[in-house]
Amino acid sequence: MTSGPESRIRFVSWNTNGIKDTTQSEEKISKLLDSLNNLQADVAFIQETHIGPDCYKILEDVPGWNVYFTVYSSRSKGVAILIKNTVPFEYICHDEDCNGSYIVLFCRLFGELHTLVNIYYHKADEFFLARLKDYLVETAEGVLVVGGDFNTVLHPSFDRKPLNFQARHSRNRASLEYFTVSLNLRDTWSYLRPTDEDYTRRQNDSLSRIDMFFLPEHRMERVRKITVHNIAELQGFSDHHPLVLELTVRQNANEILPKVASGVRLWCKPSTPDRRPGKISGAEILSVIKSLTELEDLPLDGKDVKYYKNNSCELSESLKIEYNSVMQNKEKLEQPNPSGYRHIFNLQYSILSQILARRLSALISMKGTVAINHDKFFYVKFQTGPQKIKWHFLLNSIRKLHPKLSDSVLLPELRFLDYLLPKDQIFCEFRLLEPGYPLTNAIFCLALNELEELVLENNFRGTVCYQRQVLRIHTPNITSDSRDAFVSHVNKISGLKITIT
Repeated sequence: MTSGPESRIRFVSWNTNGIKDTTQSEEKISKLLDSLNNLQADVAFIQETHIGPDCYKILEDVPGWNVYFTVYSSRSKGVAILIKNTVPFEYICHDEDCNGSYIVLFCRLFGELHTLVNIYYHKADEFFLARLKDYLVETAEGVLVVGGDFNTVLHPSFDRKPLNFQARHSRNRASLEYFTVSLNLRDTWSYLRPTDEDYTRRQNDSLSRIDMFFLPEHRMERVRKITVHNIAELQGFSDHHPLVLELTVRQNANEILPKVASGVRLWCKPSTPDRRPGKISGAEILSVIKSLTELEDLPLDGKDVKYYKNNSCELSESLKIEYNSVMQNKEKLEQPNPSGYRHIFNLQYSILSQILARRLSALISMKGTVAINHDKFFYVKFQTGPQKIKWHFLLNSIRKLHPKLSDSVLLPELRFLDYLLPKDQIFCEFRLLEPGYPLTNAIFCLALNELEELVLENNFRGTVCYQRQVLRIHTPNITSDSRDAFVSHVNKISGLKITIT
């Protein structure tokens, strides 16, 4: 590796509250690009792009910029990284959150390896930051730059105005602190301007500094300047102000690939961008591989679990490409087991199944409902052994969890389910659920939600415990005929076999 002279590069982080035209701000994408040029931005981190599968073309072929972005919903979330064409830039690979909350871009700027991370930390996303932390611990190389809208202040006394003396640190802040400590990150504003007060967001009369750039502690000497720009001429554009960070970059010639990309053959890389929402992410794959323990000594796919765990960083990228290619092109991997239970013999299917099971579990409230405790109650449980579930019942159960989400957002989960769940060889409307299969437990939890609704429709109260996989019906009395009728009705609409005790 040879090092050359130093240059400076300017980063901008900005929550634009959408980039499509609105009644308050017409020609919004043009105004955004003009503002970035006026700010002399080399790299821009944009949050809340609100880019869904019906409008992603607005960020394709943006004149003067290389653009990498997530596709999630046209109503919320979404992030993008824009890199000026005049910046010496080489794309390596990237990872994106299935819910549009972050994008990680591995690249070279002026020949120097960088890991760029743009985050929109929505208050409803409780777990993604921990998953992203685990991913970056394994994959981040070169100069790590983390920026975005974190929807929390680092300290209310310093970063919020007017100060609310009853305000407490938000749950977001605790997760953010764990994230930064684990990666040895430091807030660049606090480092360079520890006694200065300025704010990146205005909401009514409240001001807060919730947009930030973080760098590892040992990279802080590269920070040259950081400012908040109040662009007065863009009233109504956004309630956030752009945050501008200037860093030193050291020009060098280094063609060594980062570890995360070293296992990806050139022919494996997709020739055209995949704009479908909900794609499998490398972070999800790495998280599942790291959790594998019970199969440690079993050879699967010619490789045991130790191989997957020891090579989790490289496999997170190659498996991601393979999984998403399968779903995009409707290809079928080899099915070595004639019975249809591919997960027993194929570790790759087991990993994919666990990812989907985690996504389904995240849709369900793990708290359950609280009901009045009558003196007498009954338990509803699933019968042990293999089960069958009607596909239509399963689809409705997923859609009811988040009725505001469009089918385009839920489609990836539905397609993966259809791909992974074996069909009954006689009645194709049924999917087979095998004990111990990762998806079985998640699907049972979905079904419990539906059973609770049925109980409420009959004027009873119910309490669901997902850990026990039990629905408790609170009622002074229920006849044996009513129990039999309920069991029969559940089997008719869902295909599931239950017992009431």
